[in-house]
Amino acid sequence: MNADWFERRVGAILIAFASNGKGKLNYGSKPIRFERGDLIVLPIGDELDVAADEETLAYLQLVCRRLVSSDLGMAAPILPMRWRVLPPYAEEFERLLSGLPKGERLSSSVGGSSPGWETFMDWLLREPEKSELKPFEQDESPIRQALSIMGCRFMNSLSVTEISRLVAMSTRHFQRMFKTVTGKSFVQMLQEVRIRHSCGLLQFTRLSVQSVAETVGIFDMYSFYRLFQSHCGMTPGAFRSRMQS
Repeated sequence: MNADWFERRVGAILIAFASNGKGKLNYGSKPIRFERGDLIVLPIGDELDVAADEETLAYLQLVCRRLVSSDLGMAAPILPMRWRVLPPYAEEFERLLSGLPKGERLSSSVGGSSPGWETFMDWLLREPEKSELKPFEQDESPIRQALSIMGCRFMNSLSVTEISRLVAMSTRHFQRMFKTVTGKSFVQMLQEVRIRHSCGLLQFTRLSVQSVAETVGIFDMYSFYRLFQSHCGMTPGAFRSRMQS
C-alpha cells in the first residue's frame, strides 16, 4: 500500500479475487501477495494504477471488478480490506463475482444498485462462515500496519493502547503519528470505519438495525444512532430507506 494512500482522493474501488494460483499485485510501492481464495477491496485514487506484476501473470489468475465509489456513498470503504474466502465456497464466490457487470457504475439511477451487486455484497457482508477478514502483510510502516489491523478487527474491542503495542510504539507517539498520516485520531478513524461498514450492511443486507450495530462492534444503540446521525446526517432507518428506494 502506498504510504500516502489515505491522503489520495478516492475515486474508485477495485475488487480483486484470486481464482487460481498465487502471486502478487503491484499497488503503489508495495506488492500485495495473493493465493487462491484471497479477496481484496481497495479504495484507489484516480491517479493510481493497479496492475499485475508481469512475472506472476502466468500463474496468478484474478477476477477483477472496478466501481465508482460515489455509487456506494457512505457504504464505500475508506481502508483497504482483505478477505480469505474459505475453500468450500471459493468456486461459488468466483461465479458470483464473474457474473457482475464489468462497467464502473452500479446502476444508472442515483442511489440504486443492480441485483447482482446486492447479491454479491450480501454474500460478503452477511455470511461470515464463508469468508474471514485477514490482515495485509506487515511492512516497515507502523501506521500502515495499524490501519491493516483496524481493517480486519474493527468489529472487535480495539483500543489505542492495544494497537500501539501491536505496532511496537508508545501510545503517545502512535497517536501523534496516526493523526499526522491520516488526519484523524485513532478513535475517529475506528468510528468512521464502523459506520461505513454499517452503511454497507444496511444497504445490502436485511439485518435489523441492532444486528448491524452489533456486527460492526457497537453494542450501545444510543451511541450507534448518535454516531450514525453525525456521519450520515440521518438515522439508520432513513439511510436504508433512501438507499433501497
